[in-house]
Amino acid sequence: MQRWALGGLVCCVGVMGCGDDGRADSGSATPSAGTTTAPTGATSEGPSTTASTTPTTSTSEGESESAAASTTSTTAPTSGEPTATTEPAGCGACSEPNQQCVDDLCVTLCQGQELDPCPEGQVCDVISGTCHALADACTLAGASEACGDKQCGPGSVCDGQGACVPVAPCADVACTSAGACWGAACACDRPIECQDPSLEQLNGPFAEKIMGIDFADDCTAWMVTLRSGTDYLRRLRPDGELTEWPGVSNLDMGEVKVLRRLTIPQLHEVPPVASGPVAPPQPVEGLGEVAITYTCIGGCFGDIIQGVARLVEDDPDDPLPIVIPATETMGGGPFMAPVADAGPQGLTWGEDRVLYVGNSTANGEYNTADLVQATVAVVHNFPARVTASAPVSPAHLLVAVEGGALYRYNVITKESELVTELGAHVTGLSHDSFSGLVYASMSSLEVLAVEPFTGVFEVFATMPDKGRVAVSPSGKLYYVPAKYLQAQEGMIQSWDLPAAI
Repeated sequence: MQRWALGGLVCCVGVMGCGDDGRADSGSATPSAGTTTAPTGATSEGPSTTASTTPTTSTSEGESESAAASTTSTTAPTSGEPTATTEPAGCGACSEPNQQCVDDLCVTLCQGQELDPCPEGQVCDVISGTCHALADACTLAGASEACGDKQCGPGSVCDGQGACVPVAPCADVACTSAGACWGAACACDRPIECQDPSLEQLNGPFAEKIMGIDFADDCTAWMVTLRSGTDYLRRLRPDGELTEWPGVSNLDMGEVKVLRRLTIPQLHEVPPVASGPVAPPQPVEGLGEVAITYTCIGGCFGDIIQGVARLVEDDPDDPLPIVIPATETMGGGPFMAPVADAGPQGLTWGEDRVLYVGNSTANGEYNTADLVQATVAVVHNFPARVTASAPVSPAHLLVAVEGGALYRYNVITKESELVTELGAHVTGLSHDSFSGLVYASMSSLEVLAVEPFTGVFEVFATMPDKGRVAVSPSGKLYYVPAKYLQAQEGMIQSWDLPAAI
């Protein structure tokens, strides 16, 4: 049994799951420790008929399907607002998201209570709404943070504007009328919905002069090269189909990023009692879009502009148009090689389909390209050159600067705060949509697992040489060597990520 205790958020990793639905055991509706019951209310005389609106769940493909028919009349609430329910007459008013009508008693679960309802030695698991031992598997617990007139509990964070937003392993937020919020639509076991191309395929022609890698939600692998002459963006599908697109002239490529989900796919069923009626999250526009960085240290043909480009597959004449133009900038890391430490770095997507990258106009400046509004802007100034970025919530990005300092940048308020110091240059950051951890590849060759909202980190693995890492939806973390910088070119390899919390 391995237990993660990262900054007040308790995630326990065990061999056992938490039931078929990836949540708490839903086989019992008996009140337990941490629950309170309201007295039975007056019942109406004679038979009655109630209309029922069954909740829906969002499938992994973003479609909706009806949950099992229920004798309880329920209307799925809007995320972040108190639940509105019509319960059997015996329960009376029983309408909060942490309340359930069980055997004509209104049971209040442990989530969202001002005073800790759990006995000493136990914690409130917001997934099930019951009290668990600290070391129990499938336990999500921790302190709440103030957010305007709300309190954001485990599975949620404050967006800086008075709203609680979900973070992995949860995909939605539930709030009481008093403003107590916590993560909802959470899962305990990592879903594996696709398989990556084989290591043999990844280490074939796809990996020639590889410099960066990323994976789409369907396990399609994307890479960019760093080589003499024309560079390439390559795509390798799980079935082995390889496609490549040439870059502009002699511009080098640095990073590739795919717009992906920030949380795991949704449950296919709504478990009784433990789940509460929660509206399914809406699909995100643009998932699967691909962007790259063009870099140059001088000597490129003509006055061709470097910067950030996005892939337009249906434009054979200009498949990689620049959307964020950049001036020439130089750094002292993270690879300690001028050809790899130049130009824009720290490329990432926000959930809002905005591209972010550092150093396009000057070292430390953070630049955006809003593909919806068709605008480009400098939105922030970091104290040093940006080397890596990754999204961690709908409102936050984790940003590394030269030297290893990590900042959390709020895309709404456009402010940042120091999270931690890692002690070495960061070559890449990759977010795990199941655990919420960010994996940082370091110039020291360590791979660190970082909790982005507390700064707690630990060594996860060691790379054989300088390179970058990327999380795949298959549940693996991949290392790719920076081949152009190596005397003896290395191979792509992978590590298994934790399968449960």
